[in-house]
Amino acid sequence: MAEISELASIEFEGSLGEAFKLYGEALEEIADRWATELALAAADAEAAMTTMSGHLLLFGLDTRVKARRTAKRLKRAQEMVDALAARGDKFHRDYRKHFRAD
Repeated sequence: MAEISELASIEFEGSLGEAFKLYGEALEEIADRWATELALAAADAEAAMTTMSGHLLLFGLDTRVKARRTAKRLKRAQEMVDALAARGDKFHRDYRKHFRAD
């Protein structure tokens, strides 16, 4: 199984508050980069699929609709990753809320 080195290098020892803060910040940064990549991929994929020829009598309208539907999967993945980024920040705050701050 592959690991994400930025996250795997953070050890949960010593000051847990500091470790959780670093982990949440790293998670948020990775998720932000991933969301950007997915947004770009969705746009590129839709553009690439739109150039494919569709039904002759529909002047490519069917291809554009199919391309938009297909690219929407990547857009939904991007939305989920945006939510992951928000959770990275909340991880540390929840620790501080439920446990004493060190």
